[in-house]
Amino acid sequence: MDYYKLKVLNNKRKILVAFTILLIISGILFYYFAYYKDSDEHVFFSESSKKEEQEEDTIILGETIMVDIKGFVEKPGVYTFKIEDDARVNDLILKAGGLKKEADTSILNLSKKLEDEMTIVIYSRQEVNDYVNSKNELQNKLEICELKLKNNACISKTNENVETNDTNHNLVDINKASKDELMSLPGIGEAKAKAIIDYRNEKSFKNIDDIKNVDGIGDNLFESIKEYIKI
Repeated sequence: MDYYKLKVLNNKRKILVAFTILLIISGILFYYFAYYKDSDEHVFFSESSKKEEQEEDTIILGETIMVDIKGFVEKPGVYTFKIEDDARVNDLILKAGGLKKEADTSILNLSKKLEDEMTIVIYSRQEVNDYVNSKNELQNKLEICELKLKNNACISKTNENVETNDTNHNLVDINKASKDELMSLPGIGEAKAKAIIDYRNEKSFKNIDDIKNVDGIGDNLFESIKEYIKI
């Protein structure tokens, strides 16, 4: 009888030990799935979130332009615009606090569309006048702005119709003009100026259309210079 009780007692101990071990294993498994798995998922989602944020930042940067404005505005500097804003030079001036009272925009195209990395320079009246012989010589101002000052906001002489107050005596006489005077015409470089002189030395120009007989001067170039020449 005592032997039977001892055997039962030993069996109960074995069951208790087995139950304890099973409980410990269950606890370990629960801890693993409840903590480490969540931790891995957290790391995964954190990395995904960072990647998405980086992609979003890249998209945002790709949808903007940066433009530098200098000179006679209240707040010169670099300004950012969204591409969808379709911003113009005038918008940039307003964003820079507006023009100073001595600013001169007579040689600028304020409606020109802004592009990334443009540099816009706003000159004073004195700066513009220092480069020209007369305030009324708009074409000279445009040439200086476009070719010498290389301002991205300049009105294009060759692509836009510009009204001037020049009288006939300000036009270039293609039968008498020097090489330098001929080179002041839009699109006329040293080679074309020499060709014009060589042509008129053989036979003078009867009318301004005859200049198209000079090698290198076609209809398009003639259209861009015909308002500035005479015979």
